[in-house]
Amino acid sequence: MYESDEEKLTDHVIGEAVLGLLNDNAPISSASLIARLDVMAGSETDERRKQAIKAAISEVRRGIPARRSKRPLTGRDNDSRSARFDADAPPAGTKKH
Repeated sequence: MYESDEEKLTDHVIGEAVLGLLNDNAPISSASLIARLDVMAGSETDERRKQAIKAAISEVRRGIPARRSKRPLTGRDNDSRSARFDADAPPAGTKKH
């Protein structure tokens, strides 16, 4: 449930920006969403919507981790063989199919 109309409008403009990116077949990322919201803010004439867009940009920025972890994509197993890490792999001891 929304606490205010401003929160509802902020979510609405985020949705508009995401739909615009989808319609353009653009990549969906925090950076592309912020860029789209910036464009929307630049062309917006309604002050209430402009404030909601600025709030949306702040909200998206808060959701971006300040520092991404630097985990290696490859590593060495116990036998010093190169191993590729796969985040989508099933947990050890489980079957994939």
